Order: sequence, then structure tokens, then C-alpha cells
Amino acid sequence: MSAAIVVPIGGATPAAAANWWTCPAGGNPNAWDPRYTSVAGTAGVWWRKIELRYHRGTRCAWGHIANGSPGDAVWVDWSANRGQTWKQLDVTRIPRGRRETYTVAHNDAGYVMRACGKAGNRAEIACTRWY
Repeated sequence: MSAAIVVPIGGATPAAAANWWTCPAGGNPNAWDPRYTSVAGTAGVWWRKIELRYHRGTRCAWGHIANGSPGDAVWVDWSANRGQTWKQLDVTRIPRGRRETYTVAHNDAGYVMRACGKAGNRAEIACTRWY
């Protein structure tokens, strides 16, 4: 289930320790074994599919947007108080010639996260549930 939520674009990135059991700061999701990756939540806006993905081996989560166009955006919201307030992380836009992209990964230990996205030419924003 998705909901259109308007949030500002921009924000700070939390620090994270780097080892196999915790997410390295700015981790690259393509570097990890996909057998340990799952989709923790989905949302949609203007035919774009937005996912929050999670890798249980590294405790990393990241946003992914698909079926999009260059300029569409995806980001992760990160909260220490179960979504009452949050920080927006890594607004990442689909590059020219592509239809999908993902954010870098972030440590979720002790936090809840959600992925949000929007079509580049539209105002509506959709976010996954908090995970």
C-alpha cells in the first residue's frame, strides 16, 4: 500500500561502521550476495515502482526505483523514533539512458527506514511503509 507524502528533498547521512555484520557507510548494494537481499516494502507513483530493499548479511537498507524515466528520484528516510521525525538520505536520480536506479545503502541497526520516490515531472511522492 502506498501513500503520497510530501517531504523535502535533501538531508544528512548517518555514520555507519564498516564490517560484514554492519552496513558500511555508503555501501554499494551490487557488491553483496543477492541471496541475502529481500524487499521490505513497496510503493508506487505514476507507474514507478519504489522499493525498500534490505540485506540481512550486512544490515543494510536502500531505496530502488524502477519503470521510471531519467530525472525520477528515489531516496531513503531514516528515523530513530519510529517515523515521528526522520532524516532524508541520498536523493538519487535515474541517469540518462536508464529506467531504474538505487540509492547507496545505510545501516538500519536501531532505526526504521522507508524508501520514497517521485516522477521527475510530477509533484506527488510515494513512500513504502517503515521497516
